[in-house]
Order: sequence, then structure tokens, then C-alpha cells
Amino acid sequence: MITRNDRQVSDRRAEKEAIEREIKGIRRAVLIVNTRSRRGAANWSEAKEQLLQAGIVLDGVYPVRNAEKLPDIVRDEIAKGQKLIIVGGGDGTVSSVARHFRDRGVVLGLLPLGTANSFARALGIPLDLQGAIDVLVDGKVADVDLGTINESRFVNGSSIGMPSIVGRATPHVLKKYFGRAAYALVAAGKFLRFKPFLCVVTASGVEHVFEALDVRIASGGYQGGVLVAREAKPDDGTIMVQILTGPSKWTMAKEWGRRAFGAPVGAANTVCLKAPEFLIDTDPSQHVSVDGEVITQTPVHVAVARNALLLMTPNAFIDRDEATQRPSAS
Repeated sequence: MITRNDRQVSDRRAEKEAIEREIKGIRRAVLIVNTRSRRGAANWSEAKEQLLQAGIVLDGVYPVRNAEKLPDIVRDEIAKGQKLIIVGGGDGTVSSVARHFRDRGVVLGLLPLGTANSFARALGIPLDLQGAIDVLVDGKVADVDLGTINESRFVNGSSIGMPSIVGRATPHVLKKYFGRAAYALVAAGKFLRFKPFLCVVTASGVEHVFEALDVRIASGGYQGGVLVAREAKPDDGTIMVQILTGPSKWTMAKEWGRRAFGAPVGAANTVCLKAPEFLIDTDPSQHVSVDGEVITQTPVHVAVARNALLLMTPNAFIDRDEATQRPSAS
């Protein structure tokens, strides 16, 4: 028997295929690059040339130094009827504009030109410029979820505790010249003064209380360019909250070291929760970073916006709805 959900999946698949045919048929786009991202200034001109060589007609090219202008530019181009908007920058750049794409039938094309590029890593988008452009030209349109922190959207992940302290204290110029190593340099100085904090996570009406060292909120598996939450997927309708527990900050240092070398998350001091939404509070209040940018403090409401973003992905990317929900007849 064909269910209502089956029909919805089938209709959505047809909609994405139609959008993909239109994009590949007209071969037009707008290029918007945050030139303050780590590789933005050095690569925006080359990105323009490679897109033109690939046969993409660019209706507009915006090298943007003031990142606060990015959302307005994206919103204006969507209002003009653009179907493919290519955004170059890091995770914070994508987060700042993602909400404008929600439910608009407009596709985001990603050029990962930031420091960590965690969102691109989670989707399998190549980090080199030519590889990313190949995805824009020959890839497919897929649905991915957006996470929400209060009223803000995020594409990849958020953190509470030491990562947000480091993110808040790391100057842009340091990230530009040292890349991901900049975070390690700042973390070394902040670590000595860091203290564990009380964390209360509420899901489905149940409170979970922890003495926390580090809290990760993950829609995708990568944060800071490191795989920290293997089970977190950007298209499964849930958010993962991962709490590193314990009274000693040296436990955190050891766990960070394990993750930096690609080791699996240590089960003894880590609790993982998955749900469509959470309420997270701490004592004392902690800064919260979203895709590398510190934007608020606890308490926060965390939720998932299901299939909110249309994105150009590699053909190998598995669109979970299509992979797990097939119409069937009896």
C-alpha cells in the first residue's frame, strides 16, 4: 500500500529533479564570496574564471569583505528569481545565509574557502576549488537539514564550553594565516583557566544532568574540521548532543587529542543524545558558538528544521529520504 509519506517523498523527489534539470539547463548562477574567509580573497577571482570555463553564466559576482552584507545580497538575489546561488566561504558564512534559502526552491552551491569547512566535509564536497566546482556542474540537488539555536540557523554544529571560548578569543587574522592551528594556539592559553560546569539537557520532557567539560551540538559529524560525532547526519531529522563529562579538564585534553588523531569518541566519559529538539542550560551561563561563530549564551533551545536546505552535492551523497523510503505496492 502506498502511504501518504511515500507520496510526499515521491513528490519531493520529483520537485528536486525538476529543479536540477532547470539549473543544468539554463547554466546560470550568482557567485558570492566572503573575502574575509581564509581562502576567499585569494580564490574568488579564480573561482569566477573556472565557473565561466565550465560553461556557467554568472549573472552577478560579489567579492564581499563585510560579512554582514552577505545575507542581504543573498536575499536580494533570491528575490530576483535566481535558482542557483554559489556561496564561497567557511561554515560561519554558510550559516549566516542558510535561513534565506529555506523553503524557497533555490539551490545553494558551496565553495569551501574557510578555515575548517566542516559542512563541506560532512557532505563529501571536495575542499579543493576545482573539485567543488565539479560538484556544482555535475552534482545533484539534495535535501539537507538545518539546525536551529533559538532563532539562529546552523548548517553543521554548535558548541558550548571550551570550543566556544576558543572560538570567541581567536582573532580573524590568526585564522587567516594559521588555519585550524590558530584554534590550538588560543586553546593552549585558555585551557589553564577553564573549569567544568553544570549542564542540564532536556529532551522529551526528561532532564539529564551532567558535570560537563565540553558540549557539542551536531547536525553533521565534523566540527573544527575534525570528525567528532560519527553518528550525526545532516539529513536524518535529528540533532545530536554530545556531552563530555567529568571533573577534570585533563579528561577534555585527552579526548581532544584522541579526536585530533581520528580516534573514535571515548565512551567512558561521553554521553550522546539524539532527538528532534532539546533545551540546554548551564551553570554558570556559557557562550555558545554556531558553526565557529559565538552568537549567544545559555540557556538555548535546539531543534532541527527538516529538509530545509536544497544543496548541490556530489552524486555519491545519499539523500536519506530517498534511500530509506520507497513507494511500495501490495
